[in-house]
Amino acid sequence: MAINNLQLGTPQNYAVSQSQNSGCASNTCSSSVASNNTQCPDHTIKRHDTKPTFKVLIEDCDGPMDLQDENLVLEVNIWFYTKLKAAIDEDDTYFRLVGDIGFDQALVGDIIVMDRTRRPEHMLVTAFDEANKLIQVQRAYSGTTADPWAKGQGMRIFRTMNGPASIESVLEDVTNIDGTTAANQLSESYLIYEWTENDTCLPGCYMLEFKLLKMEEEEEGDGGMSLTAMQCNSSVIPSFTPSWYTPSNFHCGMGTGVEWVRRFPTCGEGFLIMVCDSPTAEM
Repeated sequence: MAINNLQLGTPQNYAVSQSQNSGCASNTCSSSVASNNTQCPDHTIKRHDTKPTFKVLIEDCDGPMDLQDENLVLEVNIWFYTKLKAAIDEDDTYFRLVGDIGFDQALVGDIIVMDRTRRPEHMLVTAFDEANKLIQVQRAYSGTTADPWAKGQGMRIFRTMNGPASIESVLEDVTNIDGTTAANQLSESYLIYEWTENDTCLPGCYMLEFKLLKMEEEEEGDGGMSLTAMQCNSSVIPSFTPSWYTPSNFHCGMGTGVEWVRRFPTCGEGFLIMVCDSPTAEM
């Protein structure tokens, strides 16, 4: 399957979904929250809504990208970016955010990933001090290590991490020039994410990224090491790094059984999603 020179298209129903979700006080997102310079959201949805579905048309230079391989798995990540107001050490279990940006967007159960390329600490959001705008966390979450972090340290707070998404392939019969019919030809391919109630529970601007994984077909291993693993291991300096570290400790490697990974959009950090406030909720 060729995946080079991939381009993203915008299907009509994706464009319509934006215009149908008006009512935002502003139609732009702050770059301090979005962590990039994109101001205009790619998609808007009202708070507490789970429709319309987020749907992206995907094509390469030859037309619709063929994603019908049964070994393809699509996942999604949703997060927002913010920073520490003051330094914390490895024992601190609560902190405040610069300008309180993002405090009203966080939920219990969100996963914080500190903005560091190698060995970023993960934290689990456990509670809030609403009066003092403090976020309480469980440190060293998911097998990571608690470290001290400086004032102004960036972090991404994930609402959804490696959540399930789906692929839709549209097949049509095509009439050839000679009058014959070619049945079930691929005409469109879509990446689709169905919103959950947690995704749109709190208003604000978020980033969304699709992750396409090609899973390896089951076959007997040869005991070799992947190129990624060898590249990561070659950077380990024994005098500074414990010898028992593996590529996964440095966010290298793709995981067991994964042949390759491709993320969308291919340019930019992610799609910019705006959740517009609403005073009503289903009870």
